[in-house]
Formats: sequence, structure tokens, C-alpha cells
Amino acid sequence: MRLLIGQTGAPTAVVNASLRGFLEAADGHSVLALRGGPDALVSGAFTEVTRADVPVAATRRGGSWLGAGRRAVTVADLDAALDSLDRHQVDGVSLIGGNGTMALLHALAERASERGRPLVTVGIPKTVDNDLVGVDHSPGYASAARYLTRIVPDLARDHAAMAGVEQVRIVETLGRSVGWLALAATWHGDDPAHAPHLVLLPEVPFDTTVFLDRVADALATHGRAFVVVSEGAAPELTDEPFEAANHTRILLGGVSRVLARTVGERLGVAARGEVLGMAQRSAASLASETDRREAAEVGRRAARLLSEGIGGVMVGLHRRPGDSYDVGYDPVPLAEVAGRTRAVPEQWRTTHPTELDSFHRWLEPLLG
Repeated sequence: MRLLIGQTGAPTAVVNASLRGFLEAADGHSVLALRGGPDALVSGAFTEVTRADVPVAATRRGGSWLGAGRRAVTVADLDAALDSLDRHQVDGVSLIGGNGTMALLHALAERASERGRPLVTVGIPKTVDNDLVGVDHSPGYASAARYLTRIVPDLARDHAAMAGVEQVRIVETLGRSVGWLALAATWHGDDPAHAPHLVLLPEVPFDTTVFLDRVADALATHGRAFVVVSEGAAPELTDEPFEAANHTRILLGGVSRVLARTVGERLGVAARGEVLGMAQRSAASLASETDRREAAEVGRRAARLLSEGIGGVMVGLHRRPGDSYDVGYDPVPLAEVAGRTRAVPEQWRTTHPTELDSFHRWLEPLLG
């Protein structure tokens, strides 16, 4: 078989491990890489790739060997991509990515079927936002979460030291329209004295008055207020297109700074808004070893499914029941994943970090 491997969307700290795992399991097949995201898929910019091109050392670096990118793909684009696949005699395609990538892969398979063109498609899950349906957690998320569990407590301790001149600090995480990363930033197992006082999630409707009351309560109780906010927790306060299809506009964040200005104006105290930004998804030096291992395995599983002719699926990832942490990798139909968003479940939708013990237990084995 001739297989094609690519990535769309943004990198993660462990995405190169998925590529390496795919190439390991694809031994004996001809493999092409599309380097440059969906633009390369449409233009047919495919190149030969082998395991030797992606050494093990590359799996411990950030960024993406395949490159990345986003595009609002049209039917004409799908036809151009299928023409490119025909020219290169590609039998099977795997794309690494999130729900937008799975929607693209599903659309490509559907268009191929309409044209009577056999094509095996398998998605490889990847997103720091953890908003993919069909997985307990997505490769990439655990490393971004681990980064937050290391960095945010240090920011809290720094804030405690500076509370005399900076009474309120609001730390903003990535996450788009879901709060999984903001929840991870509340983890404080090593230092409960410096746990956040408040967490704001997109899944919990934002109310300015309630927010200010909670900040005032923290100031009265602790002499300072340390807040974690997901970038999409109050979209009405910014002009960020968190729900836009294909995510083709860059998100700059900034809700933490808007909230800090509001606190300063309404409560009359010094407040800082801190945007943690792209370090969350790119800090390979703080990546989770559990995440690296699972990212490599979903790549391997994808290559095996393609070689067996099993398509129209994404590699799933679920926890097996039992006292010890163990995962399985059953495939999930792309039609059930494409374009869908997995929000934080009801039991973890809270603004009180002290109510998140069960989430922290769920998270802990992922941190590596």
C-alpha cells in the first residue's frame, strides 16, 4: 500500500511521537508525508518519508516535523486533494488533529465515495484543548496540562509574595470554548496553600457581578485573589472567534487583561492579567511521558488500521476499568467525531477549585 500521513491544526509537545509511531508501524509500506497542513493536501505537496527522517530524538522536541496549518476547505479543494491522491497512487490517508481535522478527513472520505474512488481514512487524535469526542483524553492535552501544573503553582507563590502591591492576579489558559486546560491549572496537589481561589470555565455562564463578588471575598479572606480563566470563559468581553469553523483566524487571548482592568476599576485594587499563551502547547521540555507514549501508540494503531483496510475511523483512547491506570485504543467512526466538541462534563463545571478533587484524581495519571 501507499500511505499518506499529515497534520492539520496546531502542533503539540508530543505530535512528533505520533508521526514516529505511524512510521514504525508502516514499515513495509510506501509512505508519503504532506508537510504544511491542509494547503499541502490540496496542492499535492507530498514527499517520501521514512523512520530515518524522524529519529527518536525528534519526538522529544516541540513543533511539528510535518508542519501544520488551517484552511476553510471547499468541495473544490476536496476534489483537488483527491486528484493529488490519484496522481500519487495513495491508498490510505491518516491525518493528525482535532475535531476540525476529523471533519476534513470525513469530508474527504465522503467525497471520494461520491466519486467512486476507494480510499481508506484513519484519524490520529491530537489537541491540547481535549475537546475531541471519542477519547477519554486527547494526546497533547496531558503535556499542556503538565506544563500548567508546574507553572501555575509557581505563579501563585510569586503572587503571594507580591500581594502587597498586586492584590489580584488572573492567569489565562488556552482551551478555546472548553475549560479542560483551566481545570488542569487548578491542580495543587503539592502545595494546597497556593491553590487558585477561583476558576472560570466556558461551560459556566460568566456574570461580572458574581465574579467581582468572588474576587472581593478572596481578598477579604486571603488578602489576595489568584484566579485562573480559560480564554473562552467570557467571549462577550473579547472579539475572539472561539466557535469559528476551521479556526482560520489567529486567537490572541486577552480576557484575563480585560478582567484585570474591570477589577481595578470596580474594586480599586491593583490587578494583573497574565496570558500564558503558546508555551502551553509547545513546551516539550515539560511534556508528560505518559502523553508521549500514548501519542506514539495512536500513530502505530492508525498505520495498522490503514494496512488492514479499516477506514472511516479515528483511533480512540479510553480508560480500562481497574485500580491501575490503563488505556485501550478502540477505533471510533469519524462520523461520530467530525466537527463535534466535547465539553467539560457536568460534575466538573464549577468555579470553586476546592470542588475538583475527582477531576484532579482523573488528571494525575496523565501527568507522567
